[in-house]
Amino acid sequence: MIGAGYAGAIATNRLLASLTEAERPRVRVRVVNPRPDFVERIRLHQLAAGSRESVTVPLSDVLHEAAELIVGSAKMINPDDREVTVATADGETVLHYDHMIYAVGSVGAAPIPGAREHAFLLADVDDAGRAATAINGGRGQRVVVVGGGLTGVEAASEIAERHGDAKVILVSAGPVLGFMRSAAQRSILRSLRRLGAHVEAGVAVNAIEDGRIKLADGRKIEFDVCVMAASFAVPDLARVSGLAVDRAGRLRVDQCLRALDAPTVVAAGDAMVAPDAVGRHLRMGCASALPLGAHAAGTVLAAVRGQEPTRVSVGYVVQCISLGRRRGYIQVVKADDTPRPLHLGGRPAAMVKEAICAMVLDAPRNERTKAGSYSSPKGPRVAA
Repeated sequence: MIGAGYAGAIATNRLLASLTEAERPRVRVRVVNPRPDFVERIRLHQLAAGSRESVTVPLSDVLHEAAELIVGSAKMINPDDREVTVATADGETVLHYDHMIYAVGSVGAAPIPGAREHAFLLADVDDAGRAATAINGGRGQRVVVVGGGLTGVEAASEIAERHGDAKVILVSAGPVLGFMRSAAQRSILRSLRRLGAHVEAGVAVNAIEDGRIKLADGRKIEFDVCVMAASFAVPDLARVSGLAVDRAGRLRVDQCLRALDAPTVVAAGDAMVAPDAVGRHLRMGCASALPLGAHAAGTVLAAVRGQEPTRVSVGYVVQCISLGRRRGYIQVVKADDTPRPLHLGGRPAAMVKEAICAMVLDAPRNERTKAGSYSSPKGPRVAA
């Protein structure tokens, strides 16, 4: 198992909890992860705002007791010899595998010049913690959040609510939450304004310098703290290992989540791309990672048992956004993630979002003792 995020944790636990008494002695699961703890990435905006002191949980409290944790980073996969090179605190080691689950997740991208030097990447737990320290460094801080997607909106809302004296500006290259219904966009923008956040939409950031951002229209906005929430990228492990990837570096898999050119490698989560028939509608995030991780465990179990794996089917129910601790927005969607004419806002939506966040951590934990305790909706109909 490479990775112990949402996809890797649930895959590990479902796999181990599904084993029969006869299978347990001959199946060994080793989990390679850069940290000894589980990161609740869906709460990183809360960490950056100072709403939470920590978003990590020891992996010993999340993973099945039979899982062997190796704290390190996978550097190279050799699918021909079924080996993976892992860098640990003690040096490099080579691990053999019969089956691998590739669940390396995603990382924060910094496509804007100067972003890595002068901004905090919200997708990184350490950067989010450093952002919190910087935002708490004084009163009246000027905080710029770059990115008009879900993460950027949640971060701007959380910071503005938590720090009422701060000047928070959300900058988006396109419309804020442009993928949502226009009515939903208007409602969320009103919530941002009520929290005191200012929005600059439809203008790209050309560069981030020390203390200011340069916009494509020539304007400059000064800041004390800049938070990047613009986009995500995937680790280049599959690419450097010579596996088939798409232009973004995501591992290409078949309809059962097996790597196209290495069927003993099964993938789940943000760092894979499935055929359009089953994966065109998939989005990055825990709503995809959990069902994909559960299915990846099933594909490996089928291989262990000499059975044919089943085709993956992942559907959605809602898109949920927190707007600080007291407001939220829940958009009901079809299985293919397109909106239905139903939504929930305000305090009730905030309560639903918090319940979903708690469930997301409970899902892999519960799989430790009851395989299949987590279930997800089926995806859109697939043509024969």
